[in-house]
Amino acid sequence: MMDKQAFIRLVGKVADGTADEQELSLYNSYINHFKGDTDWNEQLMGDEAGTKLQLLEKIHTGFTFKVIPFYKRSVFRYFTAACIALVVTAIGAIFYNNYPKSVKNKNKVALENDVAPGGNKAVLTLADGTQVLLSDTDNGKIAEERGISITKTKDGQLIYRVNDPVLAATTGTKPVETYNTISTPRGGQYQVLLPDGTQVWLNASSSIKFPTAFAANQRNVKLTGEAYFEVAKNKEKPFVVNVDEMSIEVLGTHFDVMAYKDEQSINTTLLEGSVKVVKNKESRVLVPGQQAMVKDDIQVVSAAGDVIAWKNGLTSFKDADIRTIMRQVARWYDVEVNYEGEIPRRLFTGEISRKANLSELIKIIELSDIRLKLAGNVITVMP
Repeated sequence: MMDKQAFIRLVGKVADGTADEQELSLYNSYINHFKGDTDWNEQLMGDEAGTKLQLLEKIHTGFTFKVIPFYKRSVFRYFTAACIALVVTAIGAIFYNNYPKSVKNKNKVALENDVAPGGNKAVLTLADGTQVLLSDTDNGKIAEERGISITKTKDGQLIYRVNDPVLAATTGTKPVETYNTISTPRGGQYQVLLPDGTQVWLNASSSIKFPTAFAANQRNVKLTGEAYFEVAKNKEKPFVVNVDEMSIEVLGTHFDVMAYKDEQSINTTLLEGSVKVVKNKESRVLVPGQQAMVKDDIQVVSAAGDVIAWKNGLTSFKDADIRTIMRQVARWYDVEVNYEGEIPRRLFTGEISRKANLSELIKIIELSDIRLKLAGNVITVMP
């Protein structure tokens, strides 16, 4: 068993991304001490509260300022998992309870109430204008339209099945497309399996409009907000995502589109396959690991961070300023954000479970000497 100072040095190497695989394995085994699986050895590890405070400062330094490249994601995941384990889930409360009073007062979160995270919530609008609140609807078949059955599953997914292809795609002898829309509120997310087999995950405050059966020679959908797509392959019918004046064309691939109105650009990030991003007369083809940022023109950059962390149950940010982070927070926790005074310009890297209450995320952000006050559904950010 290593002594206190050796373990603190090990934490520092994990935080700055220089730990090798053997050190990462050793680090993970020592995490059990902090999860309560074994007793604290005061002779070897020193005073429990003091040692944990030193470790928290190490984690704080790495969490707040360290720039971890995209290609080091394996190390980044070890580190962020450690942050969650140490600060949020198991040991976060121990740290907080063992702080000296002066440290508690400095980092104390001003809470009049806590806010629960978002969940599977959405509204389905059928072709005839009927609206179905999916969170209040029983599982099973919820609607049937022109040869299409719509089913809600227990794990929060909407499934479209084509029972009668002719009826679904035509009126008499004429091709026809009827449209449905799924919209998530702030604090909501939802998954849908489209009639062609394409899977779509909608993030908070987003919507997708799509045909109940793809009758034309293209599979066109319209998106607002953010969604992750796993497109079913069909060489005869390219899949096209339309966002304002731009479009993303694919045959079969995995990609994320982030098109919130309050963000600076529309970002398309490719994970697998190939997509073409088109705006006006300009177009760019992406390969996996690239991101197209569309403002007035199209800029292609290397994807940074885990852009689909939200789809996998995490709130994630890489080299993000506080305003970027708070926009994510506002959408997922359905809160308003105000700013007072001159907010320090710092960049944050980290991730936390989207199942965490808002207070847990706030505690992590406050480690960087930014104060946050939560009153009702309003967060005030202060220097």
